[in-house]
Amino acid sequence: MTRDEFRSKATAHLMPRPSEDAMRALEDAIARLNGDGNYIARALTESLLAERPIVDEPSLSPEEIDFLITSGEFTPEEFDDIELRVRRGSLPAIAANTLVAGLHRSMSDDAVRGFLDLNNQELDDLVTAGRLYAVDVAGHRRFPWWQFSLSSPGKVLPHLTEIIALLGKKHWISVSGLMSTPQDTMVIEGKHTPVEWFRAGGGIDALEAILEAQRWR
Repeated sequence: MTRDEFRSKATAHLMPRPSEDAMRALEDAIARLNGDGNYIARALTESLLAERPIVDEPSLSPEEIDFLITSGEFTPEEFDDIELRVRRGSLPAIAANTLVAGLHRSMSDDAVRGFLDLNNQELDDLVTAGRLYAVDVAGHRRFPWWQFSLSSPGKVLPHLTEIIALLGKKHWISVSGLMSTPQDTMVIEGKHTPVEWFRAGGGIDALEAILEAQRWR
């Protein structure tokens, strides 16, 4: 089978619009989360609208494909499997899945006000001053969970203001991943995540070094 024939076969069964059964299953899955269903649906919609249509993605040339295979990076079977998954929409699906996971690990304005015993103005002032980390998701302000700590003074992560300043414009989903991933340079009787590191009294220099290393990769 030629590569053009493979592509034709791989895309022949793909339908741009999901079936009614698929949409009902999605509605049931959103309802099962027991959150604000409309908000989650809007967030997913915005995430998918931000993705480029799959047909607009540039295809590799035959020469590029041959190079990847002959270099040993992929076998022909592995490349065909990856290509099929990409053309079916695996990348937008992963992005949407990451978004939902991020929403699960964040708090709304109301939740944060109740948790920290704040009024509206006090919450706004803390965000403006860079003392709380807030992000916009589908038109709503959200507060990633990692910055809160019941065992710490003020119920926020130690060094939070310094952490926020270091993060700059780094995407909040990447930040959430970083803060929940054990780091080789944050070791106290074993590797710790940045959240665990700061709760245990670790210094800000360790996070600064990690972010600096990422910037130069």
